[in-house]
Amino acid sequence: EMQGAPPPGKPDKPLPDYVARNAISGGSAPAGSLIHGVSLIAPIEQIGANVAAMGHLNSTPDPADGAIRSEPLVIDYYGQQFPSLALMIAARSLNLSPKDVKVNAGESVALGSKVVRTDEQAKMFTYFYKDRDGRPAFPVDSFFDVYTGKIPAAKYADKIVLIGAVAAGIGTSQVTPISAQMNP
Repeated sequence: EMQGAPPPGKPDKPLPDYVARNAISGGSAPAGSLIHGVSLIAPIEQIGANVAAMGHLNSTPDPADGAIRSEPLVIDYYGQQFPSLALMIAARSLNLSPKDVKVNAGESVALGSKVVRTDEQAKMFTYFYKDRDGRPAFPVDSFFDVYTGKIPAAKYADKIVLIGAVAAGIGTSQVTPISAQMNP
């Protein structure tokens, strides 16, 4: 859950270490300039403790029509700043860590030497890839098929892999510029 103002008080419980190690440390983001997280749903420890990186999955619907057009690259959670999952995917593809993310409040977020222009809340406009010739923009495989060996795990060596639910009826769909019902 997110809100515009810093939450009063302290979180209900400390963050698990495997989550806390993904906090960023650099930049200038005065209190109140970022979107604030007030509650957290952490990945299960068996997965979260063994991933290369993690980031938040918060989207901010456009007030005009509820469509998703932007993403907060960094949010504040009780004084700690955390990158979005998309930002961490980009970071890991450049062999960077959360410590290499720098916030220039109201202007940009830097990822090493790459600078992404943002609005005053560290949000950037997103780009959505359309399917082409009946094929999805990004390949989707069944985790179960990989787990059981039907699809060899070697297919994913040195690749960025996102694991999540995409079956119809699971999770909440969202409106985007390319789909009225896109899986988050």
